[in-house]
Amino acid sequence: MNQGLSHSIQRTVKAIRKADRILIAGHINPDGDTLGCLLALGLALLRMDKKITLICQDGVPTRFQYLPGSELVVSETRERADLAIAVDCGSEGRLGKRVRGIFFKAKTTIQVDHHDFGEAFGEIQVLEDEASAVGEIVYEIIRALGVEITPPIAICLLTSIIIDTGAFRFSNIRAKTFDICARLVRTGVDLQHLIEESYWKKSPAAVRLSSYCLYRSVFSKNGHIAWTIIRQKDLKQFEAQLSDADSVADDLRLVEGVKIAVVFREVGDGHLRVSLRSKHGINIANVAKLFDGGGHHNSAGCILKNAKEKKKLLSELEKTVSA
Repeated sequence: MNQGLSHSIQRTVKAIRKADRILIAGHINPDGDTLGCLLALGLALLRMDKKITLICQDGVPTRFQYLPGSELVVSETRERADLAIAVDCGSEGRLGKRVRGIFFKAKTTIQVDHHDFGEAFGEIQVLEDEASAVGEIVYEIIRALGVEITPPIAICLLTSIIIDTGAFRFSNIRAKTFDICARLVRTGVDLQHLIEESYWKKSPAAVRLSSYCLYRSVFSKNGHIAWTIIRQKDLKQFEAQLSDADSVADDLRLVEGVKIAVVFREVGDGHLRVSLRSKHGINIANVAKLFDGGGHHNSAGCILKNAKEKKKLLSELEKTVSA
C-alpha cells in the first residue's frame, strides 16, 4: 500500500472512531460495487456500535437484494451525520441531488473511490485508481478499524470485486485482487454460488430487454463501434427495471469485431444516459469526460442533453477507435 493511501486510510479510521452518527452513500443507478461497499462498511460500523444511515438515491435494485443488510438502505433521510462517506462516487454529482444535499451537511466528509478520471471532493479522499474495485479499498479500511470480517461483510466485498472485474475477466485485475478475495473466501463464502448470483443471473425481463436491444443495434461501417438505445417504453413493454439495462452494454461488447459498445438510455426531458464499454485498452473515459462524464479506460459513462450531442459522441468515438 502506498504511503498516500495509507495516510488517508489512517485519517478515515480516526474520523470514524471519533464520529457517533455516520452516513454512508452510494451513487445513483447503483451497481454491485457501490452497494457492496456501502453495505460492507455499514455492517462493519454496526459492529463498532455506530449509528449509521445507508443511503442510495435510487434504492437497491432487485438483483442485489440478496446482499446482507440491503434492507437497511434508504433512498432519502433527514438524519444529520457527524461523518458522511461516499463510496464509488467519481464526483459529487454521482451522489444524486437529494443525497448530495444531506451529504455535505455532515461535519466531516470522505470520498472512497478508484475511478481513473474522477473528481475529488470531500475533506478526506481515499483514492486508489489501481484498485480493481472500491471493495479492495473498503477491505483495507475495515482491517485498519480492527473489525472482524464476517461472512456477510465478505459477501458484500466480494460482490463489489466480482462486478467491477466482470467476474474476474477484465484487465483491471491485479495480484492483490486475488489475495484479498482468497482471504474473503476463507470466511466461508461459497464463491461459485456468489458469482452466479451476482454476475451471471438475469431476470426474464432483463434477458428480453437485452435481446430486443441487441436485435436493433447499429454498427459502424467497419464494425468497430456498436450502439443501441433503450427507450422508456421498452422498459414498460418488457416490465423491466432501469437496472436491467446495465448488462446490455456488456452483451453488445461481446460481438465479434466490436471494440466499443454504446448504450443510450432515455431518462426524460430528452436526456440520454450513456454506458460505454471498450476492448483492447481503448480509453473511452477521455470521451466521456468531454460530456462531463467519467469512469475507467474500458468502462465509462455520461449524460447527453440532446440528439445533437449523441451524434457528437459517436463522432468522438470514431476518432478514438481509429487513433
